[in-house]
Amino acid sequence: MPRMNKILRWLSIGLAFLALAACVGLLASESRAVHALGLSASAISAAPLLLVGMAFLIVQTMIRPRMLELLRNMLLVAAFILWGVVQLMAQSVFSRRLGNVVIALYVLDLAWVILVRVNPTGQQLD
Repeated sequence: MPRMNKILRWLSIGLAFLALAACVGLLASESRAVHALGLSASAISAAPLLLVGMAFLIVQTMIRPRMLELLRNMLLVAAFILWGVVQLMAQSVFSRRLGNVVIALYVLDLAWVILVRVNPTGQQLD
């Protein structure tokens, strides 16, 4: 494995594990220990989204998917990163609009997966 791919591999794995740890922090965010660290609720909510989005972005450079799959994967990356950004923003018209873009990206991505996997007769395509 080339050196750069090895670095990217470990970076994506590290970010994924950090995202999982951030999820634990998110679920425990009501505890006194998390408040003692001085982290804001928005940072606690944004961290797992931003970390896993970045990890998946790095993975794309390693797996080099076909153009259509890359586009779909990039929609998912954008949705996670934008959702993380929305978590960090103050409530405003812009943050609500950006939140709506995130919803649209998730719906588009999942609809794409469904339509690729199931043909009009309801049989799964391989």
